[in-house]
Amino acid sequence: MTIWVAISWYSAAPVPTLNGQITARNYVDILGSQVHPMVQMLFPNSAAVFKDDSSPIHKSRTVQSWLEEHEDVLKHSPWPAQSLDLNIIEPLLSVSDSWVRSRFPSPSLKQLEDVLHVE
Repeated sequence: MTIWVAISWYSAAPVPTLNGQITARNYVDILGSQVHPMVQMLFPNSAAVFKDDSSPIHKSRTVQSWLEEHEDVLKHSPWPAQSLDLNIIEPLLSVSDSWVRSRFPSPSLKQLEDVLHVE
């Protein structure tokens, strides 16, 4: 299971989970269904800056084309790969992990998606 998370200073996007390996097409779908609406809602009068890491999927031609088509409302600025000092997601995932692990009894794999959405 792959969990995708988007956060801003003001809000967090819904947390989609994907089964199997994520593809560039999956990522473009998430950008269109999660990130773009979130940016339009939170920043209606200005362009937001979207940051992602240097995953090969993020650099794919499909994703880069989508980002170019939407650059009027979503500026793109990639993070350096493996740059934990700039990556807020890792500390947040650590907190979420603690919350999930503190549940008793531990959630099953089938329940995990629901628990992650709650947490």
